[in-house]
Amino acid sequence: MRVGPENYIVVRAPARISPERVVGSTMLRNSMTRSAAVPSHVPPECVVDVDLYRMPGAEQDLHFPWKQLQDSSPRGLVWTPHNGGHWIVTRGRDIARIYADHENFSSHITIVPRQWGERFPLRPTTLDPPEHRPFRRRLNAALSPAVVRSAQPRIRKLAIEAIERIRMRGRCEFVSEFAEQLPLGVFLHLADLPVDGATGLPGYAEDPIRADGSTTDVPIMDRFAGYLRPHVIERQRHPGDDLISRLVAGAMDDRELTEDEAVEISTAVLTGGLDTIVSSLGLMMAFLARNPAHRRRLIAEPATIRPAVAEMLRRFPIMTKARLVTRDQDIEGVTVKAGEMIVLPPLHGLDDHEFDDPLTVDFDRPPAPNSTFGNGVHRCPGALLSQAELEITLDEWLARIPEFEIDPVRPPTMKGGVLGALLTLELRWEPMAAHSPRSTA
Repeated sequence: MRVGPENYIVVRAPARISPERVVGSTMLRNSMTRSAAVPSHVPPECVVDVDLYRMPGAEQDLHFPWKQLQDSSPRGLVWTPHNGGHWIVTRGRDIARIYADHENFSSHITIVPRQWGERFPLRPTTLDPPEHRPFRRRLNAALSPAVVRSAQPRIRKLAIEAIERIRMRGRCEFVSEFAEQLPLGVFLHLADLPVDGATGLPGYAEDPIRADGSTTDVPIMDRFAGYLRPHVIERQRHPGDDLISRLVAGAMDDRELTEDEAVEISTAVLTGGLDTIVSSLGLMMAFLARNPAHRRRLIAEPATIRPAVAEMLRRFPIMTKARLVTRDQDIEGVTVKAGEMIVLPPLHGLDDHEFDDPLTVDFDRPPAPNSTFGNGVHRCPGALLSQAELEITLDEWLARIPEFEIDPVRPPTMKGGVLGALLTLELRWEPMAAHSPRSTA
């Protein structure tokens, strides 16, 4: 994986990044093709040929190339010339520490290349304290444990209905026929929005760059914001008892939210809970399809589903975030300088310095922090809701389709990037072995 200046590779723009989904201009493609010169303070042994948007082998296993980088980086810190040039931290303890240290590592830019992140800020995702705090209080209240508990019957109903539509067919493409539908349905329920109005939203893994190289007329994030804006305006004027109203109505530190602030925080909640759930659901189902002993234990011991979900979230993390270095400092004996970008890959939970045999899924593993949902002030505010959706899905799926496998002639496809995506998952089962233990009402 080592590279010298003569080996820098020109690469194309990624097909998608999510949950930010901030694509849609030729500037993005151009910026992605640039390779940076190695700064003089970067030790030559730290320079690697790693493009997070084109990790070799990610199409089959999006975690393999990251783990390979971790195992081959004794210092725990490397520098790549791709995407404008940036650092990558590979050790779990440093990933967790940097996530939590907003004073030295700012969230003002959360994706690379830097000019890409500068072009697309999104409140409150790209705010640091103290500006971030009032927005975070709203997020915490809107996605509180009580709100999640109240949503669980609806989550269960949506999961059951989706399973029942495919149960007797004996096969499905899990991502498009189940996983995509659940988180959007949950958001629409919590936000008290009609299902029909959301039909034009960007789909999961939608490619903003067409086959001819052109881009969509409206950037994907603008399409989400455009969908939400009229609803946000209405809820600011006439708030109700729903998710959007909790996010946007009423004073915040003695002032009202501006319309743009209200749209941005609502957009952040909508997009943050879509692709992450789709990918996590897909990765978990792919694992259970390949590991019948684990699957049958969950069927025999339903109480194990909750720790099993936590363990699979550790083993199959999906988010790669970046931070802007604000002060010169030392990491693993290497100087990083203010103004540089540093990337935090999905490696905390896979670090054998932090977890014994980290690539093994062990439902009895003692719980421990792993940064799958981030850390610090920007830890995912929807973590409880996400876990509820995952747990309920496994509960209802295994009760109805206990035995299933991956279609051997159509293996899963994946993609790396800011959010590791499982794109397709073809499952099959014997319809007569599936059953419906509960009412779908």
